[in-house]
Parts: sequence; C-alpha cells; structure tokens
Amino acid sequence: MRRLVSFSVLLCLVVAGSWSAEAAQSTAGGTAPTWPRQKCDFYAKAWHKLLPMSEGKGVTAEFITGNEAFIAAGCSNGADVCPSSRADIELANRLTMAAMNFGTASSFLPFVCRQRPAPTTRDAG
Repeated sequence: MRRLVSFSVLLCLVVAGSWSAEAAQSTAGGTAPTWPRQKCDFYAKAWHKLLPMSEGKGVTAEFITGNEAFIAAGCSNGADVCPSSRADIELANRLTMAAMNFGTASSFLPFVCRQRPAPTTRDAG
C-alpha cells in the first residue's frame, strides 16, 4: 500500500511538471489564457491522462459523465461530481493531487456528495 501511495504521488508530480512546461510554452507565443481557463485546461489534461489508468477498475459511469460535463462547461458548472466507488475515490484523489500541484485551490474541484437529510417524524405529519 505504501508503495502504491508513493507511486501515485510521484506520478502526479511528474505529470504536473509536464503541465507546467506546457503552460510556459503556450503562453510564450501569444496572449496568456485566463487563470480560470488555465485551471480548466490543466484539469482536462489530468483527467485525460489519469482516467485510462483507472478504467476497468470500477470507475462509475456517473463519475465519468460528471467529470466530462464539468470539463465541457469550461469547469464552471459548479461542483456536482460524487465519487461513489472505491475506484472513483482513488481517481478523485489523484485528480486532487494533480490539481493542487498545478496551483488550484481545492474549491475548484467538482467533487461533492450532496446528502439529503432523512425525514424526521415532524416532517412526516
């Protein structure tokens, strides 16, 4: 388990380093994209690099659809992706580490699991 965690952290650091180099190259030749656009571009790259490593390991269709909708909306449709399986949670953790490594705040990420409160006896009658 320790080896897996170390590998995941190392992988995220390597991937984040390559994104930083890509960002520097893309801004050197023209107008710089806005910070929200950069964050979304970085997140999309992380998603497309990390998802194939998790496919076939229990990532749910809802988790994939939610992330793809978030990216398609320019990462501006709010947090509405709930990791529900163990594989979803592991992928969400990797995406979170990658996002933090390229400088976004954790509030940027689309992950939230909204729980509806259980009805109380006062609500029933």
